[in-house]
Formats: sequence, structure tokens, C-alpha cells
Amino acid sequence: MDSYRPSDAALAGLMLDPHARHVPSWMYVQDSGPGLVTFVGSSRIPGTGDAHPLRYGSRRIHQLIVGEILVRPHYAVGTDALLGHGLGGLATNGHDFRAVLEHGEIVLDPTAASPAPPN
Repeated sequence: MDSYRPSDAALAGLMLDPHARHVPSWMYVQDSGPGLVTFVGSSRIPGTGDAHPLRYGSRRIHQLIVGEILVRPHYAVGTDALLGHGLGGLATNGHDFRAVLEHGEIVLDPTAASPAPPN
């Protein structure tokens, strides 16, 4: 079975890489076919203005970043409530957590951080 957990060597490499970033974030992941997902999300660090770490010093509106992502989930919810919204809609429509849960479930909550009531 494949492991998608980072190896000790990979984690050490992240610690030594001056371009690696660890930022708070959220993202929606969408099934896009066999072996393919698309995602859209956001990261907010108040007070950073144009200096958010994921902009890498660029003053341009967009940055295309090709590399790897390290995800450390606080919780994850599987849902069908957002079907038809498209990635742009997911990024801009806000989060109705109650509606998402009405058509889904908590699939991961390793730190008991989910605002959902216990089953």
C-alpha cells in the first residue's frame, strides 16, 4: 500500500528549504476523475499585507506555484452539498458548515477541532 505520509528525510528537507512555507489555510478538494482532484483555498495572516509568505515577495496579483503541498488537517468534512458550485464558487461563497454537514459527514478530526456536535 502506498504511503502519502512524508518521510523523515522529506520533513528534514522541508525544515532546511528556505522557500518552504507553513501557513494557516483552508481548501476545498473536488473529485475530478480517476486519480485526479482539483482544489481551491485560501490563507490569511493578518497584518502581512503584500508580504504574505505565499506571495514570495511578488507584487503581482497572481503567483503560479508549482511544487508540493504539505497538508496538516485540523478536520475534514466529506459532502455533496456543494455539487455544481464550481471551484470559483467554492472559493468565494463562504462556508455554511451546517448545510455541508447535512449532506455529509466528518471524515477526519484528529484534534477534536471540528465545530460539529458529536454523534
